This record gives sequence, C-alpha cells and structure tokens, in this order.
Amino acid sequence: MQVYKYQELMEKLENDELEQIGLGPEVYAQLLAIYLYQSELSKAKLLWMRMSDNLKNKEENKELTQLHLLTVALQKNDSSDFFDYIKFEWSENVKPIVEDLLAKQREELFTLMGTAYASIYEQNLLEMTQMSAEELKSACAALNWTQEQDGDQVIILPIPKETVSSVAGDDQLLKLTEFVSFLEN
Repeated sequence: MQVYKYQELMEKLENDELEQIGLGPEVYAQLLAIYLYQSELSKAKLLWMRMSDNLKNKEENKELTQLHLLTVALQKNDSSDFFDYIKFEWSENVKPIVEDLLAKQREELFTLMGTAYASIYEQNLLEMTQMSAEELKSACAALNWTQEQDGDQVIILPIPKETVSSVAGDDQLLKLTEFVSFLEN
C-alpha cells in the first residue's frame, strides 16, 4: 500500500478549505477519508472540530458522521468497531479511499495476528476482520497460513513474517567500519 497515494488530492482539498468559505460535505468527507487512510488521526480530529456544526448534524450528511466514528475507532485502536463502522454505503468520491483504508487495516491486522498469535480460531478471525469465509481463506492462503481442525472448529496457524536478523546488521556494520578504516589509512 502506498501511504501517500492521495497526497496530491489531499493538498488540493486542504487548499480549497483554506481559500473558500462554505465548502460542501463532500469535500470534508473526502479529506477526512484521506486523513484516515494516511493514519493522520490528529488531522482528522482537528478537521472534525473545525467543521461547522450544521454540516455535522444534518441528516443528509450521515457519511461525515460515519467517518467520524471510524476516526474515533482508530484513535481507540478498536478494530472491531472500525470494521463495524466501515460497513456503510459510501459516496462515489469517498468509496475508493475507504476501500483502500479497509484493505490497509486488514493488512495491518493480519500482520499483527501473524506476530502475536501462534494459532487463532477461524471464527474469531472472521469476526475481527468482518470478512466472508471465502475472503478469509484466500487471504490466509496468500500469507501461507495453514489450518487445522479442532473438533468442529477450524484453527488457523499464522506464519510470522521473517524479521531481519540483527547479526546480519552487526556484520554489515563491522565490514563498513573495516572499509572506512582502510580508506583512512
């Protein structure tokens, strides 16, 4: 995932907000979604605070309220609320950003699961990710995670991503030090 995928659009929307008065809820929704995608939670919170109350409270601006709920869930690091709140009929200008945010959050959740758990029940992972059983199976297959049967329940066995060994880093540092000392002499 590209962290700065929407950087250009974000800068344009920020400039529009500074230069124009009375922007519509579509602009604020798009900007808020981009902040969430880029993990700029403080910017999202401040944007919510500076939006006029009549934009936040109108019945036709439910999308802004839903984005705010996503912001709060991410600030609290509450993935179950996040996955509940993201189920919404998003407008066309916000939908691709929210879909990218969903993919990014799921990827982060799978990375966390891979490092934190040796095994997890499939049902628990389904509830956490709000994925269908088929989506979960293909995601686990892509990560080379295996499954075991435990009675009538399926246990998923994550394979943690390999981390770079510190020994390799120490060896590189030693070689670099030797090379620099060779050049100095």
